[in-house]
Amino acid sequence: MLTTIITGIVAYASTSVDCLILLTLLFSIHGRAARGPIYLGDCLGTTLLLLISGLCAYPLRSLPQATIMGILGIFPILIGLKTAFSRPATTTVDQHPRRGLSLTIALLIVSTGADNISVYIPLFTQASGPQIGVIIVTLFAMLTVFYLAAQVLARLPYRYWLQRNGHYVTAVLYLFIGCSLLAKAYF
Repeated sequence: MLTTIITGIVAYASTSVDCLILLTLLFSIHGRAARGPIYLGDCLGTTLLLLISGLCAYPLRSLPQATIMGILGIFPILIGLKTAFSRPATTTVDQHPRRGLSLTIALLIVSTGADNISVYIPLFTQASGPQIGVIIVTLFAMLTVFYLAAQVLARLPYRYWLQRNGHYVTAVLYLFIGCSLLAKAYF
């Protein structure tokens, strides 16, 4: 069970650095008054990503695990290379909190979630039912940790370094995940 929890922590941390940066920006812009809508939007977006991943993983369970891991291991590597060699996208967010902020954040989380899906599908295809439950609980616990960390980062002066260099950290983590999936599949 400890291995499953650690796997969930690494999976979330490696695919959600972009989410941490986004949440930090949102807290910088909207402040503490928008804590509830930001958390709700983050939870909704992550729930949608998990549902998509689960629905995609279910039919793949009948294929050999090495084949799935090998094929899906390529995607995080490609995303990591794209992230490393492209300019980070600038996110524009409305300057005033509004009623639709939670939905807007959920859509932002889903729109940046291709990397999450490419990591979660192999996790779900190789995990048993109880392990999937542990992974999901771990992912939501990590969501809360990142949410709280973003609140702290939004108040720190070096948050600008994270805003400028977060895509490099994300790229390295994607490359690590992809290479580890390929290594697990073929070695």
